[in-house]
Amino acid sequence: MKPYIQTFDSLRNDIALMYSSDEREVALLRGAHLTSVIRVTPAMMFANFGAGACILLSFSPEIPSGLWVWFSLLTMLCILATLSWKRMPQSGLLTSSVRRIKRSTLHAAGLSGIWAVMIILWFPSGGSLQQMSISTLVTGMIGAGGFVLSPLPRASVIYVGLYTVGSLIALLLTGKPHYIALALLLFLYSPMVVIGSLLSWRKSTDLINAQRQAARQGEMLSVLLQDFELDAGDALWETDQNGMLNHVSPRLTELLDLAPAEHQRKRFLDLLIERCPELKEQANELIECRQNFRSLPLTLEDSRGVRHLTLTGKILLDDQGHVIGRRGILSDVTDKVNNERMLQTLAHTDSLTGLANRFKLRDTISGLVKRNQSLALLSVDLDRFKSINDNHGHSTGDALLQVIARRLISCASESTLVARLGGDEFALVVWPFENTAEITALAQRLVDSLREPVTVAEREFRVGASIGISLRRPDGPHLDDLMVQSDMALYTAKAAGRGCWSLYSTEMGERSRRRLAIEEGLRQAIERGEIHVHWQPKVDLTQWKIVGAEALIRWSHPRLGRIGPDEFIPIAEQAGLIESLGHWVLEEACRAAVNELQGLTVSVNVSAMQVQYGHFLADLKTLLQRYQLAPQRLELELTESVIMDDPDQALAMLHAIRETGVRLALDDFGTGYSSLSYLRRFPFDTLKIDRSFITELLTRQDAQAIVRMITELAITLGKRTVCEGVETAEQLDAICATGCNEVQGYLISPPVPLSAFPRSLPERPNTVTAATSEPQS
Repeated sequence: MKPYIQTFDSLRNDIALMYSSDEREVALLRGAHLTSVIRVTPAMMFANFGAGACILLSFSPEIPSGLWVWFSLLTMLCILATLSWKRMPQSGLLTSSVRRIKRSTLHAAGLSGIWAVMIILWFPSGGSLQQMSISTLVTGMIGAGGFVLSPLPRASVIYVGLYTVGSLIALLLTGKPHYIALALLLFLYSPMVVIGSLLSWRKSTDLINAQRQAARQGEMLSVLLQDFELDAGDALWETDQNGMLNHVSPRLTELLDLAPAEHQRKRFLDLLIERCPELKEQANELIECRQNFRSLPLTLEDSRGVRHLTLTGKILLDDQGHVIGRRGILSDVTDKVNNERMLQTLAHTDSLTGLANRFKLRDTISGLVKRNQSLALLSVDLDRFKSINDNHGHSTGDALLQVIARRLISCASESTLVARLGGDEFALVVWPFENTAEITALAQRLVDSLREPVTVAEREFRVGASIGISLRRPDGPHLDDLMVQSDMALYTAKAAGRGCWSLYSTEMGERSRRRLAIEEGLRQAIERGEIHVHWQPKVDLTQWKIVGAEALIRWSHPRLGRIGPDEFIPIAEQAGLIESLGHWVLEEACRAAVNELQGLTVSVNVSAMQVQYGHFLADLKTLLQRYQLAPQRLELELTESVIMDDPDQALAMLHAIRETGVRLALDDFGTGYSSLSYLRRFPFDTLKIDRSFITELLTRQDAQAIVRMITELAITLGKRTVCEGVETAEQLDAICATGCNEVQGYLISPPVPLSAFPRSLPERPNTVTAATSEPQS
């Protein structure tokens, strides 16, 4: 029930708006409705006049004088309504005022009122013939009038209402019981007429609004199409059933460079084929076979140069599905195509040198591999570019790279792609090649050319380059494998002393695979229990007793066997695994220091990269707190590399570590370049003299002098000294003569598991004791 109430309320509000609002949209609606009523006014008035005449005829020959007066009034009203219709413009009313529509409602009320008076006055007293005539005419006039006046809802309601009231009064005045039943039927019939009239008004109102909206949209579309043809870069085209153009806009004439009346002599397709012969192959498939097509590319060349167009078209069908032509758009995409080509060039070109870039290199190699072509890839890396770039500025470095690029091009042949991969890295792809000697000769020419001095800004630089070569025969390796192989060869060339070339071999692949296996194994070595800590005692020479122990990491790989720390520690640093590995060793050392090694100073080797992690200091403090270890019983051994990269940052970090109470030892002392200059600034407690000096202690006097000098320097600076790698009693005697504080080495004990760590020492040896040794870390 609720939806019907909402519909009735909406209908009532809309009708009230029509009879009260002065808005233009409502005035247009009133004009349309009133026009539809006025246009049927002559027919309606003629029907009323005829119905009145029929009433007179039914009362003849004794027609009451009052009935003549009624007929005269009816006739006068019909004439006035007809004259009003005649004054209406032939095209109808555009708008209508509220006053005019109310006047029309009064006219409808007057007409129905005249009929109601006649019904009340003459129906009760009339005979059966007169009553039947009046009843028939009244019933028809209620239905017809309510429908004709439906565009004016209030007029329709008043018209039907006055007829109904007059008829009901007349039926009741007869006093005949069977007329009461007719009155009930009329009471039901009239509301249905009113409801139908109102619903008809609603439907005609929606239709008028929809037509007006469609007309507005059509006007807007027409304006947009006109603007499109005048200002847009595209042109509309339309052909008839025979393929002739129906309309040629100025833009279409400009795009196709049409001569006057040329389109009247030739079909649109012929015009296109004349200007773009390549279209002829597609014409039959796309156009003649009645297919829709989209963005068909056209390339035209005329006095204005090369222009790129795209053609889009669809088939036009009539109501019976017959083809009546085509319609579409011709677009000028010259700027777009040129921009895309320029972007494509920029995307594959190095902006500094003008060489191909990494993307172009990969695309070229991928294409050659797909064609199963033989090729050679040469990776070129400049040897001393970084120092030039850092010391002389990026502008000098850029100018130098441009010179290098020209030299590379001068050495290359036409079947060679020269690319810059970034920074000081270049690459050359050669295809095809006859034999390996051809490629190695090219590599040597490149090395010789890049070895020559380069003059930039009146300054002369010598750069040099290392080159790695990988070769691909048909059915050989793919893109990524080739690049990996050339990189391996490049690393080999650099390791060989730079300024040379190296050709990839299977042995390089084996080394690479071993390195990869080590890296993969390190990721889970701790969890699998493959990593162990061995301990080597440190002996105080004055007291001849064990005062400390150094933690040395050992790894037994399940497939590769025992791997030395000199091999896997650098790999751990490069792979980002040194932090977790170093933290585990440090924790093992702290745990052993408060248990099996209680009372001894525990030493742990710490990687420079490990110290550089921001949370190393926090982890150190956490472990000291967790194991309740006295800080002075923990000593961290660091090499000179920890202070070489960023001395100021390293100084701050080492002071922060030293403030915890943990001791610091400088490992491998005497082998670096800057150790002496940093001794006063950095808070080291111990200097560990490198084993290389101990090995030559008995054979070279300068080695003895160096050890003695380091020991005296340490005493002066208040630091302790430790000699590592002591293997014979003679070495021990010589070390004692220098005044060193502590020693460690195979003479005392090799690195052993914690369970085998010695608790005491035998008597001090005084004879030569040979000791088979293994590498230490």
